[in-house]
Amino acid sequence: MRILFLISGNNVPSSRFRILNYLPYLRKSGIEYTVLASYPEKYDHIRWLGYRLSFLLKYFIRYLHFLYASLKRFDIVFIERELFDHKNCHLELLFTGRFSKTVLDIDDAIFLRYPEKFRVLAEKVNLLIVGNQNLFEEARKHNDKAQLLPTSVITSKYPVKDYSVPQSDKPIIGWTGLDINIPNLNLITNALKRLAEKHKFLLCIISETPNPILNLSLTNVDVRHIAWNQETEYQDLAAFDIGIMPLEDDEWSRFKCGLKLLQYMALGIPAVASPVGVNAEIIVQEQNGFFASTEEEWYEILQHLLITPELRESVGLRGRKTVEEKFDVAKNSLLMKQYLEQVIDDSVK
Repeated sequence: MRILFLISGNNVPSSRFRILNYLPYLRKSGIEYTVLASYPEKYDHIRWLGYRLSFLLKYFIRYLHFLYASLKRFDIVFIERELFDHKNCHLELLFTGRFSKTVLDIDDAIFLRYPEKFRVLAEKVNLLIVGNQNLFEEARKHNDKAQLLPTSVITSKYPVKDYSVPQSDKPIIGWTGLDINIPNLNLITNALKRLAEKHKFLLCIISETPNPILNLSLTNVDVRHIAWNQETEYQDLAAFDIGIMPLEDDEWSRFKCGLKLLQYMALGIPAVASPVGVNAEIIVQEQNGFFASTEEEWYEILQHLLITPELRESVGLRGRKTVEEKFDVAKNSLLMKQYLEQVIDDSVK
């Protein structure tokens, strides 16, 4: 089996966690593949070109990808999410029209942004793969061959917290994510400021730039920013003692795949998250993590974790076990392989 993967970019989370992490396992199972990434990356632009010319360059590069694919023999063309963050789907339709077996993978509610584009593509592809149950229910409205492949992590790459080492008297509460999602921290700034009045802790934020942090009201909170770096990602995350994922309870968030949550849990540290969307399916309250909705809940739970290292350990390690059992790429790669083989089998029938 030979597959062409069309991805958003090597540093784009959906590309990394939905496609790139699976490739070594697919290779071991005998699947050959070619990966072609957007240039510039789908959500990026070249500064000196500007947004419009950068988009035209992306389109030109993707058209070259189409010409390349047309000259090769691929059994499946696999589109990660969409080729362009744009309502137009002309080039996606070129691929689905040219190749008899196509797959679309989504991990966000792109149907909320571009409903007609999603409908057309979902109905056109041979298989629609989605990252959580909420997305699956929406996908099935448009494609009866939709399949669920939960967003997962390579658990073995995340070092488990060593609780035998004496814990610091200044625990680290950590958050990681894209710059555009930093405003979600506004949901808990009051709780964090109240905590800082009574307890020592460091708030560590890992993101591309520190600029959005300046808009957060974190007076008297000790804040450190670490620039996200793919080379040091696991090491930087491993310094956390508590991981947080505040999230607005809106329509877009209800379809998110809980990646931050899974990363924290894979580290063996306790995660505290808003009970929105798939988060409510991943966490069993006070067993493998914690839910918090109100300011008071965030304050009480974080305070309890700060002053109770043994609770951090017990909940954190149960979280790690949850990821190993349900959200590990090594295990879920078998599902990916099964889905791809089914596309081939269906075309033979």
